[in-house]
Amino acid sequence: MYRPVLLLIVMLVGIGYTTAQDDDMQKMFRKRMEQPGGGTMPVLVQSMARTFLGTPYLAQTLEGNPKEMLVCRFDGLDCTTLVENAVALAVAKQKNLDYGGFQQELTQLRYRNGVIDGYTSRLHYFVDWLHENQKRGLLTDITAKLGGVPFSKDIHFMSSHPNLYPSLEAEAQWEKVKEIEKEINSRTYTYIPKYSIRQVEPLLQDGDIIGITSTVDGLDCNHQGIITKMGNRAYLLHASTTAQKVVLSPQPLAEYVASIKKHSGIIVARMSE
Repeated sequence: MYRPVLLLIVMLVGIGYTTAQDDDMQKMFRKRMEQPGGGTMPVLVQSMARTFLGTPYLAQTLEGNPKEMLVCRFDGLDCTTLVENAVALAVAKQKNLDYGGFQQELTQLRYRNGVIDGYTSRLHYFVDWLHENQKRGLLTDITAKLGGVPFSKDIHFMSSHPNLYPSLEAEAQWEKVKEIEKEINSRTYTYIPKYSIRQVEPLLQDGDIIGITSTVDGLDCNHQGIITKMGNRAYLLHASTTAQKVVLSPQPLAEYVASIKKHSGIIVARMSE
């Protein structure tokens, strides 16, 4: 499943990064690799996520990238890049990877079959990201085991709103997204409705990845983050648009999800050991 090392030449050249900025990234990466090792992958994911607490929120981190090069930054995050960075850093720590290896892992996480092949090769929908990374054995969707019920929803938000995605102005790109959505809709998913989250919280673990499902027509998830446990309660470590930085939610997960009307429930993924 892993692509040739040649694909590592998805460098930051061409997307607005200078050599100095790349040097800074490598320094920040090495600093995070000094974090204590050991423990399970979920614990490593949670530990790496915590290193970003206080990092500024930066909307649409991966957009504005017409050549679809690998975007890698630690100085500003949205909810997606927080989760991806935490996971890729955890893998790098466990496998003792260098910065290039971290970039390779980030590419595997973010792109279908680990190959950057234009805008539509990126895993834009959370459920698609989950499916692809489960397929390669990195994590498991445990929602059904937690008592999840069918998530019966037609996913079509991107193709229905091409005006929100400049890359979809090209008809070929739009058609490809339609094909991807058709494939997504051929699969079955489960979710835990917001009214059931409180009963599930004791079963969640540090480092579980949460996708928050949406009431918005055609959209799978509004938001994502990583679980931190305090006793039997679960809290979401996430890049918050409200706080405009990475925070640990002051409310437990059930209350947090219930407080936002467009949230309908959660999907839960757990890292493989």
